[in-house]
Amino acid sequence: MKKIYSIAAAFIISTGLLSALEYKPTLHVQPSVRQQGFGGFYTTDVNDFYGIYANPAMLGLNRAHSLFPSLDLHLAGPLADIPRFVRSLKSNDTTVISEIIEKENGFRLSMDLQPFLSFGHVTSFGFGWGFSNQAFMKAEVPGITNSNFNLGLESVFTAGYGFSPLNTDNHRLSIGITAKGFFQIAGVMNDGILDIVDTLSDGDVKNIPAYVTTGLSFDAGIFYSLCNTLDVALVVYDPWSLVLKSKSTFGDIFKFNFKKSDAFDPRIAAGLCYHVYTDWSRGKISELNIRADFRNFMVFFDELSRNPILELSAGVEAVFMDIISLRFGMSEMYPCAGVGLKLANFNIDFAIYGRELGLEPGSCPCLNSSIFVGFKF
Repeated sequence: MKKIYSIAAAFIISTGLLSALEYKPTLHVQPSVRQQGFGGFYTTDVNDFYGIYANPAMLGLNRAHSLFPSLDLHLAGPLADIPRFVRSLKSNDTTVISEIIEKENGFRLSMDLQPFLSFGHVTSFGFGWGFSNQAFMKAEVPGITNSNFNLGLESVFTAGYGFSPLNTDNHRLSIGITAKGFFQIAGVMNDGILDIVDTLSDGDVKNIPAYVTTGLSFDAGIFYSLCNTLDVALVVYDPWSLVLKSKSTFGDIFKFNFKKSDAFDPRIAAGLCYHVYTDWSRGKISELNIRADFRNFMVFFDELSRNPILELSAGVEAVFMDIISLRFGMSEMYPCAGVGLKLANFNIDFAIYGRELGLEPGSCPCLNSSIFVGFKF
């Protein structure tokens, strides 16, 4: 019976991807490149600015953080085949295109880019805010004559408050909530991959279906630390959301006809972190943290959801002399690794990691890489 559900779910997902009528908006707020290096968002990772997205309870810890405009790029797909695939599209070489599609069991490519327009601040007295602005692109090519292409822009403003009802030498409890307002413009094309390339090359985009989406959602979290050694956390993502969607074309994109769309799927995540004692290293190891999370307990209540083991993640981050960071872990049953360089407040981070796009481990693997260059305080 479970196998039948999995087949049905795969059919539903593939049908939705290839039908503009089934376009469902999602937010593209990504874990930081640092976080991707050891597994992505962790509910206990509350010690830098990106904690505002991972767990709103970080706002109650009264630790000030700032994010200044930076370059943040996430690229996913068969990285080695991308240049060859692009060249084949330009030359209309259907033989090579078909070969790559068959080799990869369908060609998939996505990109998220924050081009120096994301910034924010977390205060030392409970309040925090962040603004994320990014471009995104996603291509799904199961066959030459059957493909889906999404391209768009998204802005998300996040603001919240947290407080600490318990704060002693050995115990720290924090609770927080954030609200997210968003605005997104996305173009959706469903056609043969060569026809899509021709349309984009001609520059005649006025008849391309376009979706304008706006709305509001909330996250809430709780964080507890025991003796500054063991942390546990619980976060509820999008327990309530309002999503309004307007469908038109790029030629009439500002002729809004907003209608209520499906709300975001709520998630409940929990995790823990162990801070390893490092005084024995005589300052050579500044931090050594081991984390584990279960990302979505809601999978146990949906028979058409993916295998629950894909929601498990674990990772380690070691910081040497407050300058160099090495990270590795596992997320969605694939390994991940990253490295970071911190020079005062200037940071460079790189990560490479796998993701599972299917419902079962190994059914549809996707390689990802990310890079961050910017200032964090």
